Amino acid sequence: MNSNQKIFLAINIVGGILVLASYVIGLKAGKSADVLWGGTPKNIRGVYTVSMLVSATGFFLFTIFTFLQFKNVESILPYSLDKNVFHILYSVLLICSMLWIPLVNLMVSTPSTLLWISIRTVLILVGLSSLILLILLLKISPKPTGFLYISSIIGLSWFFIHTGILDALLWPYYWK
Repeated sequence: MNSNQKIFLAINIVGGILVLASYVIGLKAGKSADVLWGGTPKNIRGVYTVSMLVSATGFFLFTIFTFLQFKNVESILPYSLDKNVFHILYSVLLICSMLWIPLVNLMVSTPSTLLWISIRTVLILVGLSSLILLILLLKISPKPTGFLYISSIIGLSWFFIHTGILDALLWPYYWK
């Protein structure tokens, strides 16, 4: 395992644990899990739930692909970017994901414009990070082949739809 892989693994292990911990603590600290839906109609919550599972699976597959790509010295990112850009994008994505539920719980207990802007900002940053990761995946050269690459494209595309459209745009629209 090279140093890029070790850093990437550390970011994902620490960041992943912090995201999961924020969800567990946030759900226990909040008034109820129903509050986190923020007014999203019950008839589309099932779509959200299935989308969360599909996008998490897609993100996991892409993460495996990315981890393996750090070993591939022949792969080149577009725009002459260094592979360290993945460390930055994953860090932003995980930190913002970790902040979402605590910010929503604060908004419920003490609403403010600053909190609303903060919630919108972290949701947009997660969606934007996922979009940039998708662009990098599509533009990597030489073009990888195989199941893991194709499933990474599909999975990360769905992850972007979920984070960039459902979470960053639709969820705030329904917020009460």
